[in-house]
Amino acid sequence: MFTRNLRITNFSNLSGQLSRRSVDIHFPRYRLDNFEDIQAFKSVLLTFQCQMPVQETPDFLPHWEYCYERTLGCIGILKNWLSRALKDALDAGATTVTLQHLERRAWSVAQCQRMFKEIQEGERQLTETESDVKSLRASLGLGGETLSPQEEAPKTKTRKGTKVGKRKPKRDSVGLEQDAS
Repeated sequence: MFTRNLRITNFSNLSGQLSRRSVDIHFPRYRLDNFEDIQAFKSVLLTFQCQMPVQETPDFLPHWEYCYERTLGCIGILKNWLSRALKDALDAGATTVTLQHLERRAWSVAQCQRMFKEIQEGERQLTETESDVKSLRASLGLGGETLSPQEEAPKTKTRKGTKVGKRKPKRDSVGLEQDAS
């Protein structure tokens, strides 16, 4: 069975080499708990409807909540959905794209719920929590407390009176070993 449950974050964490050579860029969805996001979503919806090559400009703004619901606040999903609805309208010879065209091409509630779960998981992966940081610090042996710069400096042994690379005469036995028998 083929699954489409792939996210780019799945690939960037395949190995440490790949992780350190890649950059995560999060393009967040528009959220209903932010007034500015709602206004931006409506603005994008208005821009898309004005760009549709039909005789009469459609009016999706009265249905913005339905559009948000079926796109989960993601502009890429909105663009794809509107393109599919536009194709249906043009194929039918309609003068504009109607709510019926949108409804015909909308993703089902089950599909939206699945996509939303995946979006939430992706957002969670891109968010560092305090427990994630504590877990990393514990794994490294740093514990929960931050060390001062003096404490962090490693202690090194110093040699007294010898130069690096010079052998000590007492270290190696000199001469031939005699058999004790």
